Amino acid sequence: MNAWYFTFEYPPEFGGGLSTYMRIVTEGYADRPNDELIVFCLSTSQSGLMTRRYLHKNVQLITLNPLRFAETKDIGYWVGVSRMFERFADLIMMQINTGAIDSQKPDYVEFCDGFGIGALTIQQKLALNSSLADVPILVTAHTPTRLIDMWNLLPNFILPNYWSGQMEFQALAGADIVIGCSQAILEVIQRELAVTGAQLAPHHVVHNPYPVSNIPMPDADMPRDHFYMASRLTHWKGAENAIKAFKVLWDSGCDVSFHIFGDDTIHGATGDDYSKYLKKRYAKYFDLGLIKLMGKQPREVIAESARTAYAQVHPSLFDNFPYSLLEAMSDGIVCVAGQNGGIKEIAEHGREILLTDVQNPNEFAEVLKQAMELSAEERADMSGNARAKIVEACDVGEFFAKKEQIVREWKSRDETEARSYPFLSPPETDCVFKAEAREHGQPELSVVIPYFNMGAFIDETLVSVKNSTVKDIEIVLVNDGSTDPLSVSKLETLNQDHGLDESQLRIVTIPNGGVANARNTGVREAKGRYVSLLDADDLIRSCYYEKALRVLETYDNVSFCGAWIEDYNTHGRIRHWATWNAEPPIQLIMNQTNCQSLVYKRAAFERDGWHDPDLRMFLDDWAGVISLLAGGHRGIMIPEPLFQYRIRPNSIFRSTGGIWDINYEMITRKHRELYGRWGAEIAAFLNVNGPNNFYHVAGKESAFRK
Repeated sequence: MNAWYFTFEYPPEFGGGLSTYMRIVTEGYADRPNDELIVFCLSTSQSGLMTRRYLHKNVQLITLNPLRFAETKDIGYWVGVSRMFERFADLIMMQINTGAIDSQKPDYVEFCDGFGIGALTIQQKLALNSSLADVPILVTAHTPTRLIDMWNLLPNFILPNYWSGQMEFQALAGADIVIGCSQAILEVIQRELAVTGAQLAPHHVVHNPYPVSNIPMPDADMPRDHFYMASRLTHWKGAENAIKAFKVLWDSGCDVSFHIFGDDTIHGATGDDYSKYLKKRYAKYFDLGLIKLMGKQPREVIAESARTAYAQVHPSLFDNFPYSLLEAMSDGIVCVAGQNGGIKEIAEHGREILLTDVQNPNEFAEVLKQAMELSAEERADMSGNARAKIVEACDVGEFFAKKEQIVREWKSRDETEARSYPFLSPPETDCVFKAEAREHGQPELSVVIPYFNMGAFIDETLVSVKNSTVKDIEIVLVNDGSTDPLSVSKLETLNQDHGLDESQLRIVTIPNGGVANARNTGVREAKGRYVSLLDADDLIRSCYYEKALRVLETYDNVSFCGAWIEDYNTHGRIRHWATWNAEPPIQLIMNQTNCQSLVYKRAAFERDGWHDPDLRMFLDDWAGVISLLAGGHRGIMIPEPLFQYRIRPNSIFRSTGGIWDINYEMITRKHRELYGRWGAEIAAFLNVNGPNNFYHVAGKESAFRK
């Protein structure tokens, strides 16, 4: 099969488990001359945006520099990476379809799970807006960084990490297929998703591939004097767990040393280097030479150390199906590992490996003693069993065969089933409903435009609506008691100036009551099957309504649809703003939708979407979205800047920003039950990021500094 793989690590620029996985996949494809592989990876060291080269006749490597991608500075690094991968996937697919490049269409596309790099490609597909409509998108669950941060005692809610964590989970919920390198990692992810009612996408276990070399087995009679660990110095990798177990041995008179290979990192709880933390806390044992930090070393150096070691120790709090164990076991090295990771799915305690509770120092110490007391015969048996098990369970050919069978099954699935959007916080059951049937003569869409002294801008706005690819639109312009002579006189000629009759552009004049009242009035007057709001100085892209209506027609559990925003002023484009699906908790803290221009199922708006006139023309549009969430509704955002938001120097947002705190407090009082339900998450988010007027785009770092 032909495949595309997207990764943020690839050798030799990066090391570690993901790079090892990608190296093995690349070598595996090199041995499959009738199949084609394209690998997309990151390289921040290259000078340009893109490089492209052949690693083998049938394997291409495309490296991309997100720092050269124009949108990254607007939307944040990892959101930018996800967007860049989505754009390049679409570009390469278009070139293949038009014959511009001599490559094959992929049978599947695979993303690693880290940092949510596949989230926006998946979101485009879910929004029915993708050139990969008939190509399954796989996410391989190695270990989401959100879980790693949690195990490393780092806050999950801090920006921008919060957003990359959300993207990881959205990708794992929204992919066509999730491949877990172990059942253990899939179960952990399922438990985390279930906290908010979300579900993991259809998933399967395919153990990581590893080609076993024919190097001689280690000499079982070799004298041994130490244990070693080959992993980064981080909390979740468990170096301190191992030290606590060795401390039990050391304090009882044993003088076996413990060597730690790997990069230093930051200890989350103290902010110091992890090595500095360990040296301070366990100074006595460092002084005695019982703990030795070896730093990052080539594999051959570690292999030399392994020759005289009792065992490799792998004391992680949790590990998926780690390559450091696969490598050591395939080399015939005795290994001691945690019993709650994925390796136990192929290896039996006492036969191929020694397993223990790494958080119980006494039990861990007993297993270390067991490793020291192995006879030469027992050691030789365990080494041989370990290598044989890796040969059996991690065969590269079997890896590809299993994955490709899963892809074939996906392609033969029943596509007639009703579709539900995979929200991370699903809607209430009474908010799942089909779009209303269209009545004879009823417009497809009503666009409600509140209008107060906007004569200088209304022509551009009407032109943008008129240019929509959805032609059966009625525009309901609500004149909210305009007083400016130009704006009043404009109303008399709008129909004629734009060639719109009364059924296409209806003007409703009311006494001035504020923008919320004007919007509500327009919706009551509207006749369309769907309803959209649009301010009189903003614009929409011609395809926006068509794409939004297609989403609302497809998903019964989606009540409204929006898109990314392009902010602009008289000088042109200012930036892109990456909005995200309207779900708690983030939408309750900061507005993450284009709330001035959403497209609604009419029944949803009429039940729960009315805007609050008491908010005095400030935050009422955001409050309308929050009201929908309080009613149990959810909305999705198309990851494309289809709404253009005009930034005016004298706008209400700029001139009366002091009302923010007052009105936000009114919103929280009005929806006390909803905010209470998500209180723990909201408190955690605000605690690490500061008040919600300190940041704007969730994919970027907070402006707050502690």
